Amino acid sequence: MWWRVLLVGALLAGALGACAVVDPVDNRYDTVSRSLAKARNESIFLNLVRASHDYPLSFTVVSNVTPSLTNTTSLALPSFLLGPRFPALPTTVDRDVVFGNTTAGNTTAVSTNFSVSTQETSAFYQGFLKPIDLQTLAYFIRQGYSRELLFWLFTDSFTLSLPGHPPLGYHYSPPDDYGCSQLDPKHRCFIDWVHNAAYTGLTVEEKTEEASASRSPPKGGTDAGGGGSSPKGTSYARFCFSPVLAQQAASSVAPALVAEAQSNLDVQRSMLFTSPLTCGSDSWTPEQTKDTAQPDILPLTFSPNKNAANATPISFTITPRSAYGVFIFLGTLMKMQREHLAPSRYAFIPPNRPYAAEPPVLETVHEDPALISVVQNLGGECFVHTWFEDGDYCVPEQAATTKRIFSLLAQLIAIQTAAADLSITPVVRVIQ
Repeated sequence: MWWRVLLVGALLAGALGACAVVDPVDNRYDTVSRSLAKARNESIFLNLVRASHDYPLSFTVVSNVTPSLTNTTSLALPSFLLGPRFPALPTTVDRDVVFGNTTAGNTTAVSTNFSVSTQETSAFYQGFLKPIDLQTLAYFIRQGYSRELLFWLFTDSFTLSLPGHPPLGYHYSPPDDYGCSQLDPKHRCFIDWVHNAAYTGLTVEEKTEEASASRSPPKGGTDAGGGGSSPKGTSYARFCFSPVLAQQAASSVAPALVAEAQSNLDVQRSMLFTSPLTCGSDSWTPEQTKDTAQPDILPLTFSPNKNAANATPISFTITPRSAYGVFIFLGTLMKMQREHLAPSRYAFIPPNRPYAAEPPVLETVHEDPALISVVQNLGGECFVHTWFEDGDYCVPEQAATTKRIFSLLAQLIAIQTAAADLSITPVVRVIQ
């Protein structure tokens, strides 16, 4: 009988051990978190590939992800005989103990449920197509993103108004337009203005007006707290020139590049740092003109000669892109690299500026100066991978700038769209 007692004890111990089996939260959380991050990057990448092929962008939302694990263990005593055995009697039970299919069993079921819905809503596209404002640009500058990178991504065009000349426009849309103006006496191009913005320390500064009970809703600023009646006050933003940032940018490139940028300006760089457009200038009083609506372009106005009483000011405006425009711009760069596009017969490239037709390179970023790096049918490791009709696409692991752009795009969409339309993860892959 001792072996029967031992068997019963073993079964009871197994039952208690089965009760102690639980699904660890950290492993499941880590799996879902990694899967969502991978799906987000693949969604962004696929839309960039779509943009490079002139396909419409597509965004969907994963509203919730619910991983579950069910473990069912059943244990029971086996059937056994009591009393003496009678081998001579006809019976099918000729053993003292009989195990059946209900004696012990275990069933484990793992599943992940998620809900997917389209993001093609009015609220989403109102934010997605809205031009990027100065407050948003200031967010990214303060996070340490390269200002040269941000000017490439967020600037749709530059417009310069010189005394006695018609307005000059610089719009980058290869292969037909590389942003070079034929009317400009200096034949400057879009890339030259990006360099000028970096080397002159162009940045964004904000000023907050304290809230008052009688203040009216501003037209030229935004509430610092994000709401129309925030007690934190009203935040105003403008472009300004920072001598510190200008010095940092100039020290990171060859002196010849800074000298060339200076020759492309219509004023001396030193004058910008002593003008009312200098960051921190006391002459900036936006609260006095808070009832003036802020235009959808970002203007700069300064005098080429501050000592001349009747000097005609130079007007310079920057037209920003929307989040949608950033995707289209990056898709255009990918198409240029993939198809090795040369300037079309309609494009104007000045003889002394052949670099304007080359893929953009960040002069102030030395770790990975290429604005975007995407290769096809790469056999090595990829930061993110996707496929399209013409093959596989890969962002190499060493493409540091492209990785930062992916992070920037995810943050940009989150800022530019409503909270209910935030997610950009159309695919969820769960690794068991």
